[in-house]
Amino acid sequence: MKRSSCIRTCAVIAALSLAPATSSIAQNAANYEPAPSLPAAQIAPAALVKGANYDVADPVPIERFLVRAELHSPFGAFRVSGIDMLAQRVHELRAIEELKKVQSSSAFGEALAKSATAPVKLVGSLVTDPGTTVENVASGVGTVLGRIGYSVKSGIENAGDTMSKPSSPQKQPMEAATGEGEPPTFTDDPLGYNRARREWAKKLDVDPYTSNPVLRPLLDNAARATFAGNFAVGMAVGAVAAPLQYATDFETTVKDSVWDQPPGDLAQRNEEMLKRMGVPADVGRAFLRNRWFTPTLQTALVAALDTLRGVSGRDAAIRAAASVAGEVPARFLVRCVALLAIQHRETPLARLRMRGIVPIGEAKDHSLVAAAAVDYLYWSEEAATFAKASDIAGAHRMLLVQGQASARATDEFRRAGWTLRTGVGHT
Repeated sequence: MKRSSCIRTCAVIAALSLAPATSSIAQNAANYEPAPSLPAAQIAPAALVKGANYDVADPVPIERFLVRAELHSPFGAFRVSGIDMLAQRVHELRAIEELKKVQSSSAFGEALAKSATAPVKLVGSLVTDPGTTVENVASGVGTVLGRIGYSVKSGIENAGDTMSKPSSPQKQPMEAATGEGEPPTFTDDPLGYNRARREWAKKLDVDPYTSNPVLRPLLDNAARATFAGNFAVGMAVGAVAAPLQYATDFETTVKDSVWDQPPGDLAQRNEEMLKRMGVPADVGRAFLRNRWFTPTLQTALVAALDTLRGVSGRDAAIRAAASVAGEVPARFLVRCVALLAIQHRETPLARLRMRGIVPIGEAKDHSLVAAAAVDYLYWSEEAATFAKASDIAGAHRMLLVQGQASARATDEFRRAGWTLRTGVGHT
């Protein structure tokens, strides 16, 4: 056979042999729902969609089962993942507004000037262009429903596209496994400075360890002016609106703890609580060293696990948390455990295990409850793999979904033997 004829023949054979596989792949792909984009009013509470000085771009794309919301405000655009983070950013807008008013006063400028370590001049970049994206936190939770592994690409890409400076000058952010800088540590801050920061945060009803690239440096300046310049905490600050009752990872008990206790004391208390839960000391220390879990998220996760009284295997969640890289999956894990705690109050669970970063509770009758803090569950290959996974097979299985589920996903999960409970944990 001539060489050219052989090449043509081989090409035909290869094409025929690949056709069924290609057809099968296309057929399988056609069986799944594409990641949707939904009207903001359909996927998020009205209070988060539009306010006096903010609005959310419409429609809202769904990435890895979480909303990818773009919040427009006078302080720039915040592109965040998850309705929970959107709720936090909306609530923080008022605090930003109040701090900017305070820091424009001559009294504040004089107080800041007294500090030997703080600049006399306010940071000019805080006056942002409303059209500029000041934060871009990618969804980055990887295979949320996957069995093993998850990649994370969450972080601030702008301000201009960099994370705000760490509060502690002694340590610079280290590189995380994802290649992005970790959040700053707060444990080495001077006690008086950290206390002032927490007092300002309490006055403004915000998280003192927020990753907000606009609010964080404003809190830094306020703390410096108070700590080194004797500027009164809360001076000329108006009443801040009550928090949006949506997320549960920053509940009253957690807020009081992070406002009233320095990071070192919080870490010690959390470590003691983990020991009482039966978490091995080395596992607990690995978790406490993971700076993606800020003192707030660290305390929130420990508090959520503590509500699972009598449940064995809680160390599995701490092992998973120790390896999390990114704020989005850290918050996701906290929320998942909080959802499971809600179910535990209604139907006591006996054991806890993890599938990736999804906690699964098992009752004494061997029924399973999995908790997924997703905003919108649609029928994808990832969802199908989870629904039909043999390692979580059982006669009675329930999936707690924080947000909504498509009709197709609801039907397919039921076909696979799951009971879906949506809208869990919303208040």
